[in-house]
Amino acid sequence: MYYADLAHLFDGVPYTLRVMRALGAASRRSSWARGSSVIVLAAAVLSTGCYWARSSGQPVPRLPHPPFDQVTETAQAPFRFAVFGDQKGLAKSGGWDALLRQARALEPPPLFLLDTGDIVENGTYSDQFVQLDEILSVVDDVPYLLAVGNHEIDDDDVTAKGHVVELLGDVIGRDQFRVDRLYYAKTVGPLRLLILDSNDLVYPARGSCKGRYAAGDRGAEQLAWLVAELAGPWDGPTVVAFHHTMMLSATKHEGHARCMWNGAYAAHGDRTLPEILIDGGVDVVLTGHTHTYEVLRLTRGERVMLSVNASGTSGGSRLARRVSDPNRDFAERGWDLSGWTDVSQGAFMPPNNIVNQFGLMSVSASGDLDCAIYHVGEPTPIPCHP
Repeated sequence: MYYADLAHLFDGVPYTLRVMRALGAASRRSSWARGSSVIVLAAAVLSTGCYWARSSGQPVPRLPHPPFDQVTETAQAPFRFAVFGDQKGLAKSGGWDALLRQARALEPPPLFLLDTGDIVENGTYSDQFVQLDEILSVVDDVPYLLAVGNHEIDDDDVTAKGHVVELLGDVIGRDQFRVDRLYYAKTVGPLRLLILDSNDLVYPARGSCKGRYAAGDRGAEQLAWLVAELAGPWDGPTVVAFHHTMMLSATKHEGHARCMWNGAYAAHGDRTLPEILIDGGVDVVLTGHTHTYEVLRLTRGERVMLSVNASGTSGGSRLARRVSDPNRDFAERGWDLSGWTDVSQGAFMPPNNIVNQFGLMSVSASGDLDCAIYHVGEPTPIPCHP
């Protein structure tokens, strides 16, 4: 059986029955090798639990989670929020459910949840959002924010974007979160939170990474918005979240990361995105995309910014690694560190210990930020950076 045949059999059929039909179809093939391939592939599907429906037989639900602005309107520090991402591959294994339940059970519980993207396998299929609604039901009393990933908008597909907006518009705010603008700002007490759509910033086909956007391009508009937001007066901490990370020790997606780090924007004084962020007073950047976790402390002159990647284990091993000399190592691998004073590594997923995790950001009564990484199933958190 060819993979294309297998995918066709899977459409719109309950999960267990899909696998059984695929195996049955394989047994009727004359080629033993083709049947064996299906058995191996079906076993892989069962073991990883990463299958999502690929049909649009149901309308996209609207999450019943409370509107973010309504819950946080009178919120004051201290408070905490949980951050995670790239959980889509764990939807059938129970890994995502365990993460949500552990985060929800914290005392005090998080004020809201922030997902750094890849919430479904392919956002063009409405049924996947029905499944996502079921997964998130264990935390349906907590506001849920999203920094869109690449999977849910499926290479800039308008239908997929419409599905994401339909799902989350009531929680985020339909005046802020739209198909043509998937980035937005929130404030909670002393915290300023800026959520970007890094899809418009990372893919060179749309002019990204070179700072030479066409007039009216969404990426240029988003950067102009970001610079204006950061220039506004703000006395408290600033956190920025987006899907694609800017720097990582692993090799998976390092091209995307270098693009995010090195691209200089002519309209903004030839500054790069990380320079714009740290010069604008950003304290913490929250990202995903790499299916691991790693924390880097970035220093530019007197300014310090923490880069925290907390993203799920789906997709296999994409391990961060201990780097003895980050400044030398990242420079040798193509990150332009001119103008940067220092890069140091904090928490990271250790070798041979693939774990699911989430981050917990705490805002103190005085407006100070604290960050910890929780391994799912372990009660004791790890400081993001010593």
